[in-house]
Amino acid sequence: MDRFRRYEENFLNSSRIISRTLQRLSEANGNADTVIMLSVEVEGELSETEGYLRAMDVEYRTVSSTDKRSAQEKVQDYRSEYREMVSNFKTAKYNAEALALRGGASASRTKLLNANSKLDNSTSTLEASRRLVVQTEQIGTGILSDLEKQREVLMDADDKVNETRGFTQEAKRVLKVMGNRAVMHKICVYAWIVFLFAAIVCIIYFGFIQKKSNKNN
Repeated sequence: MDRFRRYEENFLNSSRIISRTLQRLSEANGNADTVIMLSVEVEGELSETEGYLRAMDVEYRTVSSTDKRSAQEKVQDYRSEYREMVSNFKTAKYNAEALALRGGASASRTKLLNANSKLDNSTSTLEASRRLVVQTEQIGTGILSDLEKQREVLMDADDKVNETRGFTQEAKRVLKVMGNRAVMHKICVYAWIVFLFAAIVCIIYFGFIQKKSNKNN
């Protein structure tokens, strides 16, 4: 959850920067250089913002169940906010470029065309990077899913081990009790043997030896 909060903070910082930059773009007053500079700045921030959004989308899947719901709702809200930022940027950029082109300077037109061409190339590169990120994200999601399943299997195995340990301890206790009873039984048997032996000796002594001694006297 700590990583999620860091990505969230970075996303919100980029969002504030984009809002301020779009305000400056709307106040460019047809200055082509300013329009180009601010457009490039917003493009870069939008790219970083999308990266933070994707990172949050991956991270919330790994948080605990108690925080997962709120994190998922935040990601959905931020995704809507990102789409709104992209739409606002396109509108502000179009209006700023239209105002600069209405100035009629050919140099401004050439600058804007060249800048847009470079931005298109950068956008294509970013799209390729985004597709790669999506593929990596899908692989990561699959790995996380596998890890989650393995975690459940390990937790089940741990429960079974604890259960088996409980059975083992109970069996040891029962065996100990049985062993103690067996010892007591042996002691009782030996005691009876001694008692019976003593009784036999007494019977022999008093029944035969003592009786014979009395007759002799």
